[in-house]
Amino acid sequence: MKKGLFVVMVALCLPFFANAQYWLTVKGGGGLATYSSDMDINPGLAINSGIGYKHQMTNFMILEGDILLDTRSNEFSTGNLDAAGNTIYFASSATYIQIPITAHFNWLLEREELVPYRMYDSKTSFYVEGGPYFAYALSQTPWINPSIVAVWEGTEEPVAEANQSTKDIDYGVTVGLGLSYEFENMNKMNIGGRLNYGLNDIYKDEKLGSANNLAAVGHISFDFALTKRRHIKHRW
Repeated sequence: MKKGLFVVMVALCLPFFANAQYWLTVKGGGGLATYSSDMDINPGLAINSGIGYKHQMTNFMILEGDILLDTRSNEFSTGNLDAAGNTIYFASSATYIQIPITAHFNWLLEREELVPYRMYDSKTSFYVEGGPYFAYALSQTPWINPSIVAVWEGTEEPVAEANQSTKDIDYGVTVGLGLSYEFENMNKMNIGGRLNYGLNDIYKDEKLGSANNLAAVGHISFDFALTKRRHIKHRW
């Protein structure tokens, strides 16, 4: 029974892989980084670049997995004023290894045209994408408010020294859209944008505040075809 079920599952999956195409992706870009937070934070620069792999599942869907270096900077209000009465901000930065896994849904921007013995596909397509991301912090310089630490010091629930830092692990949701242009050799150039929202509060102790990573980045990427398959259809 189990062997028969396995054979059926393999048979159902074969159409997704028999004519599949694969690409190695090189990606780079940047944009704005901030936090979804109840604190006063100035947005900063985000740089997002790395490599990835794309696997065609159907004519309309592609799965993509990336390994990206995600660097961001922000300014946290300290709540203090300088001699001129201006708010003093603390410069914060963080660098993550980010792994987004997204599903792309593609639409051709031109109609397909039949010619003898082959199918000509439009070279330009529009896509939307979405999926989870996971990230690990390589370095962080977080804002830890010393006034809050002092208030809780000596109480029954002080802010432990081990919690006076931010979490190394982050995870969240990635959504995006873009345009993809395919060359005759099946390599591609893509221009798009992504919104990354973290679901994990960066602070270990909620008494220090609440902040979730949030970034909007644009990117340009090049896909290098690892296969040269095309769907061939005839007029009869």
